[in-house]
Amino acid sequence: MGLQHTLLGKVLHWGFVLLYAYGIVKQIDDLEQLNDAALLVFEVVFASVFLILVVARYVYMRRFETFQGSVVPVHRYHKRFARWMHVAMYLCLVLLPLTGLAIAALFSQGIESGLAMDAAIGLHALSADLSYALIALHIAAALYSRVKGEGVWTSMIPVFTERGPSTNPYVTKLASMEHAALKKMETFVASKKK
Repeated sequence: MGLQHTLLGKVLHWGFVLLYAYGIVKQIDDLEQLNDAALLVFEVVFASVFLILVVARYVYMRRFETFQGSVVPVHRYHKRFARWMHVAMYLCLVLLPLTGLAIAALFSQGIESGLAMDAAIGLHALSADLSYALIALHIAAALYSRVKGEGVWTSMIPVFTERGPSTNPYVTKLASMEHAALKKMETFVASKKK
């Protein structure tokens, strides 16, 4: 198999998954709940820790290949797309605590409505919704990679490990169609640059 992620990388990944899930479960339902001073302080501390961990995770994980552990060649466009998706996911995950902190700051100043609060709440909701979509796409891509037997799954997840590229005729056909589509895209882009 290919290169494994480090233990710290795996802890950051899975620990953050737990923190994110906890954030979803414990989220407040109504702005008025922030009148509870203890809850407001907890939300600020949680958002601050969340933000620090997102940034630390990004700084640490960016040194690794996007397809860490791959035992098959990965097209450069596939790598670029995956990198963009990761960056978009990190941006959403940074926006979540930043907008949460903005909401808390506005609320603590007595601003419970108006343009600033509506903008902060709107951005918070948008970043949450986008994070759900991007995380779902990330999970689907991980599962697809696992089915193809690329080795990426095994580099981060210790169960259902791959034993090499899939030999299933449907999977190999799908992988070759994917590769052909990426080649066509590469040819198209190259022709537009001339």
